[in-house]
Order: sequence, then structure tokens, then C-alpha cells
Amino acid sequence: MGKFLELFNKFKMRERMLLIMAIVVLLYIGIDRVAIAPFFKSINETKERLETQKQLLEKYYSFAANKKQYETRLTDLDQYYTKFQEKFLSEETEELASAKLQEMINNLATKNGLIVSRSTALKKEIINKKPYLIELSINFELSDLDNSQKLQNFLYDIEYNNDKLLFLDNLKIKTLGLNVVKGATVSSTLTAIASIEKKS
Repeated sequence: MGKFLELFNKFKMRERMLLIMAIVVLLYIGIDRVAIAPFFKSINETKERLETQKQLLEKYYSFAANKKQYETRLTDLDQYYTKFQEKFLSEETEELASAKLQEMINNLATKNGLIVSRSTALKKEIINKKPYLIELSINFELSDLDNSQKLQNFLYDIEYNNDKLLFLDNLKIKTLGLNVVKGATVSSTLTAIASIEKKS
């Protein structure tokens, strides 16, 4: 310490002042980095956290204040889902649902005086796992069509089926010769949604 004072006394007054100021600035920077900056950073983090919690609390109070409205909306959605679910095929297994869809297409064809000459079940696609919903599709073919009105009624019954939700896709009509209707073959894909009670 004595050597430092000796060395310090050798400097001119101006150099001493500059050295003291440099030491003060370095001390201030050190204190700022070690104590002041972390302190203000922690204050800002706390303020942000409190602001976020305040916003969450306001949302919670808003939900709590509108509880009846949300309960009513949830009840409406539940009723809508239940009503919509009635439009799905409901069977215990995927195979039974597929057989039911084939039976439906046969019944609709028979009702309209048509004959399903061929029907093939296609790969099933899982829509939802809980509740377990699948999309079922079958390719079918109607042959020896003799009347366009029968086909029109058949397509109308599929499109406006009030019992189940059915979709028709890839409708192709192949005619034989110049006669547009007589002996024509119709092929298409029929799709339905099935609710399966237990997976196969």
C-alpha cells in the first residue's frame, strides 16, 4: 500500500484526477454489472410475470362471469353432436358396419328397381379414436339399367337420405352402343361414417 501511495504521489495532479476517475468508473461498471443490472432485470421479470398472471386472472374471471353462457353453448354442442351422431352407422365392429353399408346400397337399389351386380368394400380410414369413428367406402356397380328415371330416383335417395349421412363419389355411366340408357352400367363409390363401439 505504501508503494502505491509513493507511486500515486509521483503523478501530477491532473493524472491523479484522471486515475481516480477511471477507478470510480470501473467500480461503477463493476457494481452495475454485479448488483444493479440483475436487480432491475429481476424487477422487470417479476413485473412481466405479474402482468401475465393478471391477464390470466382476468380471463378466468371473464369465464367465471359467463359460466351460464358457456354451459348453454356446451349443452347445445352436445345436443348437436348427439343429433349428428344419429346420422352415422353404428355397429359393434368395422366388418358389421361395412356389411350394413353394403346392405343399404342393395336396399336402395332394390327400392328403385335396380340390381347391384357387384360391390366391394374399400380400405377404412380412421377419423377419430375417441369416440372411434371411421370412414367406410364401397365400390358398387349397377348393370343393365333400363330406365333413367330409376337411376335418378336411386341417386336422389342417396343424396337426400334422412336416416344416414351418405356420400356418392366417382359416378361413371357406361353405355352400350347408341342407346344412352338401355343396357347402361353405372359404377360409383358410396361413403358413410361409422361409429364403432369396439374396435375389431
